[in-house]
Amino acid sequence: MKIETSRFGTLDLDESTFIHFPWGIPGFEDLKRYVLLEHRQGPFKWLQAVDHPDVAFVVCPPDVFGIQYKVPEKRASLLDLHDPKDLAILLLVSVNRATRAARPHVRAPLLLNAANRQAYQWVLEETERKTAIEVLEPQRKEK
Repeated sequence: MKIETSRFGTLDLDESTFIHFPWGIPGFEDLKRYVLLEHRQGPFKWLQAVDHPDVAFVVCPPDVFGIQYKVPEKRASLLDLHDPKDLAILLLVSVNRATRAARPHVRAPLLLNAANRQAYQWVLEETERKTAIEVLEPQRKEK
């Protein structure tokens, strides 16, 4: 399937690579299909909307920022997750163009079932924040 994007031009993608957000992403509820695209070399990727050429988010695994999540069963069950190894977690990242500083959106990670390609944005409730987020050492680039 060919999709148009403002950042990457026309892409020819297999629909099996699409990630389905049944409820959309808050603020983009009408956009349900996305694809994960490489962003140079490194841990950051683009989450490109299939049905809107201008919508794409920078994402990365939480361990890049030294963060780990303990996902409660009630949250994982929304993805029809049969094997915990199929759970992938990504953070939306805002990048300040002037300073090039990256800011992860820690309180609203994306949960993805890699087996069935279903995903949603988990907006942590206040009570979940104390038990679901663990701060580790961030990954360091080797010199």
